[in-house]
Amino acid sequence: MHTSRRRFEQTRDESCNNCLALGNSCTYLHAPVKRGPKNLPPRSRRRTGRFWWFPDVISTIPRLIQDLKQKIATLEARLSAAVCSLCAQPLQTLSPPTTTMETTPTYESDQSTEDDDTDISEELSAQFRKVSIQLKGFSSESFGQVSNMQFVRAALAIQEKHKGHSSPAPLARPIYWDQTPWEKEFYDQQPCYIFPDPDLVESLLALYFTNFHPTFPLLHRDFFRQQVAEGLHLTNTKFGALLLAVLAVASRDSNDPRVTVDGNTLSSGWRFITQVQPVENFFDVTIHDLQFNCLMTLFYMGTSAPHTGWLYLGFAIRFLQYRGEHDRKRHGMKVVDELWNRAFWCIFILDRMISAFLGRPPALHKEDYYVDPPLEVDDEYWDHGFVQPLGKPSALSFFVNLVRLAEIMGDALRRLHNHPKLREVTAQQDIVAELDSLMNNFIDTLPSHLRWDPNKDQEGIFFDQAAMLHATYCYVQIVIHRPFMNKQISVPSTIICTTAARVELSVAEIWTNKLQRVPSPFLQNATFASAVVLLINIFSTRHAKMPLDVDKDRGLVEGGMKVLQVAETRWHAAGRRWELLNELQSLFRPSPTSHRGQELSCENSALGLPLSSYSQRLGGTNHQT
Repeated sequence: MHTSRRRFEQTRDESCNNCLALGNSCTYLHAPVKRGPKNLPPRSRRRTGRFWWFPDVISTIPRLIQDLKQKIATLEARLSAAVCSLCAQPLQTLSPPTTTMETTPTYESDQSTEDDDTDISEELSAQFRKVSIQLKGFSSESFGQVSNMQFVRAALAIQEKHKGHSSPAPLARPIYWDQTPWEKEFYDQQPCYIFPDPDLVESLLALYFTNFHPTFPLLHRDFFRQQVAEGLHLTNTKFGALLLAVLAVASRDSNDPRVTVDGNTLSSGWRFITQVQPVENFFDVTIHDLQFNCLMTLFYMGTSAPHTGWLYLGFAIRFLQYRGEHDRKRHGMKVVDELWNRAFWCIFILDRMISAFLGRPPALHKEDYYVDPPLEVDDEYWDHGFVQPLGKPSALSFFVNLVRLAEIMGDALRRLHNHPKLREVTAQQDIVAELDSLMNNFIDTLPSHLRWDPNKDQEGIFFDQAAMLHATYCYVQIVIHRPFMNKQISVPSTIICTTAARVELSVAEIWTNKLQRVPSPFLQNATFASAVVLLINIFSTRHAKMPLDVDKDRGLVEGGMKVLQVAETRWHAAGRRWELLNELQSLFRPSPTSHRGQELSCENSALGLPLSSYSQRLGGTNHQT
């Protein structure tokens, strides 16, 4: 008898485990049957090694392959004649250029791993980067490493690794991948822009590249002017919108009545900016979209709703991230790549400055971007291999150092003002000491042509840049030490803040006196903050009965108010700041003046310039208090 049969007969009176657990009578009365392969072929046809050998079947393989080829050809012919029931397009074209999956190499990461255990991940990543998913409006850089689309790429990479070849482009249904007819109808609407007369365009472009470009180099002067001369704004709606934004920003410094609405200088540029719709076709983000939103941010900072500029800045930041420009190193030297680089850093600076003004955390953090610093090469040398002549200071050095200051400011905002976990005094003092070290290193490494010296006869853009950079430096010092003013634990912070405020107000006074033009929003904000610091210090020292040259500080505050008075002819925010300072000043002295003309008369001007006549030349004040 078989062993299994004997074992069953010996134990058949016993119940199985399942019946014992349920308390039932066991009905398992059959012996286990040995199972195995059935209908084995004769020994001559049994498996040898890894294969089954069927000589009669092997002889038919060529005929089977030929039959399969004929069937494939027949199916392809039927497919080419078939029509999609949704879009009525031939199925042969269901994989259009805008919706494909193709294996195209992209740039490799230059970072190396430190752990040998990640070799498999690196191998998959190498395959993974070869696969790019091209969708309508999405580039291969549109999706980050944690996106769902990266899972698709990973799956394709694994498949390619195991199969040894790339996957063919899959069929796709255009209705789910392309713009729908109703969306296309909306996005394809062509705006009808009305541009000003050529002489006004030329005048405003000259103002823009003279007054704004040296301290905010968003554009490339020669390249932009060439595009305008070629009439690109007449055929490309995105460039047309960008040109209108440039004209609107430049209108802040223009005395031409054609830039205003009914002669009110606060409306300068409004007739240009309102032609542009805030929602455009976002399926194809270009450098013009980014530059446009950057300039819209600048313009709306001067309107009665300055927070609107913050929203346009949000558009610009998302465009950067959408394009992957926040995580791109420089590969080669191309004009368009450098324009993207400049645009990123301009948006970065705006993000810091507006966040400091609003008291909100910045949107771009240093761990979220990986971008090369701007090139210190002037615009005119971009056509000469991006090489600045030896011994000639670059106008872009200002921009590079302004980025450095903006990085320090962002660090201060994040770690001192918006970080709820850093409440302990010792932790805050360590952070302040670290930031002070960065500020000292900044001023020590500043190029000579950007150092501020009121006794030095600086001319041209280097005077403008040195003044703006030093005013911003003082403002960053105030941002760092402002939380610790008038606290017993940090007397040096009060001294640093008041010293920086005095220097900034002096710089703003000299700048306005010499250049005789409307201060930029950055200078307005720094001047306002500095005046508030001195007013608080005047009140605190008087309350503590400490010795202080009140008249000198009050004169600096009045000088700052005069600077804002110049700016308020074109900027709503400047007028509001003046009102606030006037109210604060009235609280800190026994007999406040009630009329602006008395408080800001030419005879008492700390600027040493005919301010009243200058304000009238700019259009005059638009309201009295």
